[in-house]
Amino acid sequence: MRNYNKLKEYSVFEINSILASLQENYDIVRLVDVEECSVMEVKDDGTIEFKQSCFNIWNRNNRCANCSSLRACMTHQHVDKIEHLQKNREKVHSIPIYLELNDGELEMCVIECVSLAGVESPDYEIEEPAEYINTHDVLTRLYTQEKLYREIRQKLKQDPEGDYLLIMVNIRNFQVINRLFGVEGGNHLLTGIADIFREECSKDEVYGRYHDDRFVLLIKKEKFHENLFLEHLQTVKELIDSPIYTIQPKLGIYEITNKNYPVSLMLEHAEVAVDSIRDVKDVLSVHYEPEMLQRKMKDQRIIADFEKALTGGEFHIFLQPQVRSDGEILGGEVLVRWLQADGSMMLPGEFLNVLHRSELLSHLDVYVWDKAAQLLQKWRGTILNDLYVSINVDPSDFYYMDVPKVLMSLVRKYDIDPKKLHVEITETALVEDMDRQNKIVEKLQSEGFIVEIDDFGKGYSSLSLLKGINANVLKIDMGFIQDESNYERGQVILESIIKMAVNLNMGVITEGVETGEQVEKLVRLGCTHFQGFYFSRPIPVSDFETVFQELNS
Repeated sequence: MRNYNKLKEYSVFEINSILASLQENYDIVRLVDVEECSVMEVKDDGTIEFKQSCFNIWNRNNRCANCSSLRACMTHQHVDKIEHLQKNREKVHSIPIYLELNDGELEMCVIECVSLAGVESPDYEIEEPAEYINTHDVLTRLYTQEKLYREIRQKLKQDPEGDYLLIMVNIRNFQVINRLFGVEGGNHLLTGIADIFREECSKDEVYGRYHDDRFVLLIKKEKFHENLFLEHLQTVKELIDSPIYTIQPKLGIYEITNKNYPVSLMLEHAEVAVDSIRDVKDVLSVHYEPEMLQRKMKDQRIIADFEKALTGGEFHIFLQPQVRSDGEILGGEVLVRWLQADGSMMLPGEFLNVLHRSELLSHLDVYVWDKAAQLLQKWRGTILNDLYVSINVDPSDFYYMDVPKVLMSLVRKYDIDPKKLHVEITETALVEDMDRQNKIVEKLQSEGFIVEIDDFGKGYSSLSLLKGINANVLKIDMGFIQDESNYERGQVILESIIKMAVNLNMGVITEGVETGEQVEKLVRLGCTHFQGFYFSRPIPVSDFETVFQELNS
């Protein structure tokens, strides 16, 4: 049995991508099975079809003794050799590889790259095929991270007086794209971005795939036109045609002020810049500032401490009461606070976005839902028995789990009434894929949950949302009437929304209420349920229970 340990392993998809890449630089590129002495064609389904035999190619039998591909297979090293074919001298590069077929079978074969010996080379240097494979990303055919390091350093050495920018590009929430459209959809997007780099960048510029969905460009400062580059990148939105999700590229820009600085740290600064772009949709590019590194270090500490904090019980639920105009408590929205081991409290704004970007938020959400269900079980049969709690479902949760299934498992686990576990889904999450989300809403309602549309008026509200999503409760954001310059118009819109919700048999909660005057005006407009600092800030569960008992004693 041959020892395959020294050979590189490639999937069917990867090997076909490699062959396509090499064909750009060589007269002939083929995949050869030396045992069959035949050229192979690997189909997309992973099957192999044998084409021309080596005898038909070379028109002689005595080549086998000195076959460069056979030698490459036996030695597990690439072999270069000059061959004579029909009075032509051809240089053959033979690279042994290990092909994994779709059914898991292993096949040793050789990539043969053939070029006419003695023909003048183009005005650019062609790498040896084995070197090409080692230095180019299989999927995008751009430089790998290691090759980027070397090429960036070489370019900066060659031009010590030039002013350069290091640009990092990535796609906002790329992990969601892979879940929505599969790996094939994600790969289609990545190869599309690579094509944009090839089309828009000159041979004097260094660019490649850094890792995952991150691409890097080294360019002279005077040649970089930020808005134009962003405009070119916007064409990636056309690669995936979907009403569900909008592709959004973003840039981190680092100006190289010290060319002796390690390339790895330059790239880290560009990455820090692109990661500093939060979920603000109109921010597409950011220039690196030293303060960003401090923020990233803090983010990394949050990620490193998260699992230990979760299992150690450092996350606590708080409740913000939802009340009638007279202050009667009906229930409360469940919010989370991080009470750290040193006694300090971390507010949600400091850690939720970090966990979201790190794909950890769903872990926290399930933990919070579990705590809320436990609370309802604790209240059963007490003076608090009739209260409900409202839990928040982040839009990303729908892509990581079956939300109705998870919530029903909690209902069964704690033997609680699902009507007392209200489910808040943000308006923006519902708009992104209304048909899919409506089915989820209907599923939740069929299981007995009360579904609330959260933050209505904070995003891109529309009548089609109220028509398409048959939710139970509408939570209206006070932003409608907080803008003094459009106060009257806001009141008219708010009153109309409240009337529409009532006519659609939907409950209405106005959140963000801060003054008694606001409450009086909202009551006149027809609102009966409220949430906001005027009545109470988010408070620990024990304080919530005490306040309710005092009001009802």
